[in-house]
Amino acid sequence: MKIRLTCVLLTVLISIGCQKKTNFEDFVRAEQQINERQQEILKQAEELNRLIYEVNKKFPDKKISLDTALGFTKEQQELLMSMIEQEKDVSTKGLLQRVLDAEKQIDELQRKIKEITDKLPAPHVVKKGETHRQIAMEYLMNVHKLDEKKAKELVDRVALVDAMEVGYNVWLYYNDGVFGTFVTQGEAKISPYKLSRIMRRRELERARQEGIEEGLRQARQSLPAPAFPDTGKQQ
Repeated sequence: MKIRLTCVLLTVLISIGCQKKTNFEDFVRAEQQINERQQEILKQAEELNRLIYEVNKKFPDKKISLDTALGFTKEQQELLMSMIEQEKDVSTKGLLQRVLDAEKQIDELQRKIKEITDKLPAPHVVKKGETHRQIAMEYLMNVHKLDEKKAKELVDRVALVDAMEVGYNVWLYYNDGVFGTFVTQGEAKISPYKLSRIMRRRELERARQEGIEEGLRQARQSLPAPAFPDTGKQQ
């Protein structure tokens, strides 16, 4: 079973005086439904991580781990089922069962997301070195034959995902001046949302460190020059 925390970071929509088509409404509805299910997945993932922590405290010699991109391995699932069968304490047995149940709930939510995306046109799968801007520009210019100026006008007016990973799915829509795009995890091992949070934390930490260093530099500059050493001679 694979768990891909398919996080929709952003849908950006530009309308230039044109009536929205039904397929555009489907695109928007799909994004909204994916986003709702993603929020449920995030809540379930937090609960699952909490349950795993409790299990590992009780069974330190039988470490249970979860890769949020891949889910439990077959070996981990078999270990949990074996532990449930062998456990005599009702409370502990219930805890172990809740771990499996939580994973199944995430799997079901992920299946629903796949059902939604299966109804959309095929996404662009991100390759090494590609950016969201590049993908959007090429889509508008190559697929819809917009000139570079018009494509740039549309792309410049939307917020794009900064950090991209190989395997992300970029969903794109354009019709009669209406442009939309959003990003999901696809086959990547980290969700766009999680990667964005990591990058943001790094930026804040770097800014904090630079601020500390700048403050120290200014403090050193503001210190008075050291007094001339006392030689013991009388003036």
